Amino acid sequence: MLAQITDVSGKEFDYIIVGGGTAGLVVAARLTEDPSVRVLVLEAGEANLDDPMTLIPMQAVRLFSNLKYDWAYKTVKQPHSNNREYVWSRGKGLGGSSAINFMFWNKPARQYLDMFEELGVEGWDWDTFHRYVKKTEKFTPPSYDMEFLTYDAAHMGSSGPIDVSFSPARTHLEELLMDAFAQHGIPRVTDTAAGITTGTSVSPAILNPQTFHRSYSANAYYQPNAHRQNLTVLVTAHVTGIASRRNDDGTVTATGVAFVYGDSVHEAKASNEVLLAAGAVISPQILELSGIGRRDVLEEAGVEVKVDLPGVGENIQEHLWFGLVCQVKEQEVNGHEIETCDPLFFPELAAEHHRLRPEGKGALNLRTVNLTFVPLQSICPDADEMQSTLSSTILAGVTENKYPPGLRKQYELQLKHLKNQLPSMEIMLLPTPIVPVPTIHPERKHISLCFGMNSPFSRGTIHIASKDPMEHPTIDPHIFEEPYDLQTMVESVKFNRKLIQTEPFKSVIREEVYPGKDVQTDEQISEWLRDNVRTTYHTTSSCSMLPKEDGGVVDSRLKVYGTTNIRVVDLSVVPVQIGSHTQAMVYAIAEQAADIIKGAI
Repeated sequence: MLAQITDVSGKEFDYIIVGGGTAGLVVAARLTEDPSVRVLVLEAGEANLDDPMTLIPMQAVRLFSNLKYDWAYKTVKQPHSNNREYVWSRGKGLGGSSAINFMFWNKPARQYLDMFEELGVEGWDWDTFHRYVKKTEKFTPPSYDMEFLTYDAAHMGSSGPIDVSFSPARTHLEELLMDAFAQHGIPRVTDTAAGITTGTSVSPAILNPQTFHRSYSANAYYQPNAHRQNLTVLVTAHVTGIASRRNDDGTVTATGVAFVYGDSVHEAKASNEVLLAAGAVISPQILELSGIGRRDVLEEAGVEVKVDLPGVGENIQEHLWFGLVCQVKEQEVNGHEIETCDPLFFPELAAEHHRLRPEGKGALNLRTVNLTFVPLQSICPDADEMQSTLSSTILAGVTENKYPPGLRKQYELQLKHLKNQLPSMEIMLLPTPIVPVPTIHPERKHISLCFGMNSPFSRGTIHIASKDPMEHPTIDPHIFEEPYDLQTMVESVKFNRKLIQTEPFKSVIREEVYPGKDVQTDEQISEWLRDNVRTTYHTTSSCSMLPKEDGGVVDSRLKVYGTTNIRVVDLSVVPVQIGSHTQAMVYAIAEQAADIIKGAI
């Protein structure tokens, strides 16, 4: 049902959606519920539909940096991270990053969405988010291990397109770890879907409970609706810019988009709106290529300035993570054998696990089940002192006019919520080593006790370097520019080591194999993190939804300032980073965006 170039080139549509990723396909499906509305989706990647590489959960590790599935952008060298270039992976193809991610499905604490409203963004509070995320969910309760897999169905949607369920396979170490958390005063949370996330809990995944395949926007929102005559989807179509006309009042109106298909440049016309759903890396690039952005950036790149909008490509925020790798003992836990992904490193064993996969068994069905979100105060005795120092640093920067007004407001809110014990730190039990271990053996098993920093103070940029639309934008996340971000991760390492030494989790750990005994002091840990920490690919805020005077790019109706009919409908509009994996947030944004466009709200 995919379109041919002759169906698109020179043709007119009511709406053109740039990007057939997570958000773009949601908006397309919702708009085309009205058969009179003509929608075109342009996706730069291939279709990749019904591909086992994307459908089988634990294949995700093989997709990153594979240019069929991943754009594999790179950052500029990061001076506060030993001049490392980071890989900035993004899904390539229909479904976007929802086709290659690790399938987490969880929701942020209410405080994060409260900050949206406190920053002047109306209509995007936690209750609205929850209503829209439930619209996308089809939660299936587990038929097994009910005592461990706690949830409250009242907080989950039951009839949406995206399958949400618990993995049928797990390590069987999760309960031991949760009991270890309790020894440190960290409670177990029955269900975090109501916006109270502080504590340790179990997390479902975007998983079809019958096939054990990934459920994502391509097979949940696009394929069931691909027959619609008013929905046109063209793949391998690389958008190069938005065509527009200038109005008497100084605003611009989009008239269509230009795109490269094969070796030729084509144009499609839009009678109503152009909707950017290309993600936090590419949506700002397309705006800048179209003459909408910071004047100095555009002029340096040789692009005519149509709308001087300084917030485009600014305010970039990213979660960071890494972890300790431990070898576990070869033993049973409560009558269950400990399961990890180690067998997948051995072809003969991997073949057996491929055979088991359709039954919901084996390593290919393993995923992270246990997630823990805590304030820094729960894991670090010096948290108040660290935050006091941070507050003094920020206030000094404000006095010196180091920060623009919009960033000052964000920092003040972050500081307020951190002092009120915002759950800004994350701990995850992964069923696999996140780095190659020194010696692999068929009978050895490893897990990673990982940690994440979810409320960063460092702010980065994403801008075009030239007017060449095929050149990747310059990504500079400014990692660890604010020392507090690094300090909190050092404290996470130290706390995770405490967990490893806490019963009953301690009883199943043979040893920490990475980074090991040579990394002990705060400075050694800091240096190890500078060399090894990774992004979670949760980039936000490059087209922030804020008042224009505070660095905003779009208003609360998602319309780009200075334009009459260009909206951004993806994760780039989030004004301040959220304390959760971002997938559910993207779906909720897209669902709400569709209702805004249709005039339903």
